[in-house]
Amino acid sequence: MNARVLAAAALASAAALRAAPAAAQTDTAAVTVTVGKTAEPATPRTDAPTPTMPRVRRSLNTITWEEVRAARVSDAYQLVHNLRPSWLRTPRGPSSIRNNIDLAVFLNGVRMGTRDALANIPINSVRTLRFYTATEARLKFGGDTSAGAIEVLSQ
Repeated sequence: MNARVLAAAALASAAALRAAPAAAQTDTAAVTVTVGKTAEPATPRTDAPTPTMPRVRRSLNTITWEEVRAARVSDAYQLVHNLRPSWLRTPRGPSSIRNNIDLAVFLNGVRMGTRDALANIPINSVRTLRFYTATEARLKFGGDTSAGAIEVLSQ
């Protein structure tokens, strides 16, 4: 009786060893493995809906050319106000209230002024916009950019 139990255990362990290579496949299809048969992938599901257009993640610090073209506004200020209103908020605290800190606006690397300068830039000349935090703005542009900066790249 013990010989039969040992033989059954040996067969079970041999079957487990044969199934291990089939489980290490790299595809994601379901695989059914039985002892003595080859493994074949299951047929893929066809009832799952396939997306027609992949969703593009929107960048928080950049307004792309596609977003500029899709916007129905007349100037860069309205564009930023509609798409990324958080760019127009300045940090609030004792030093910012006392010193009247405002965003710096750059057009192709040339300082245009503060946030009001965005209203003077027509939308048809804008290619992309990029927001820089205070630290990034000081590194890129230097000067008084303690509230951050918006760089407008034209066509």
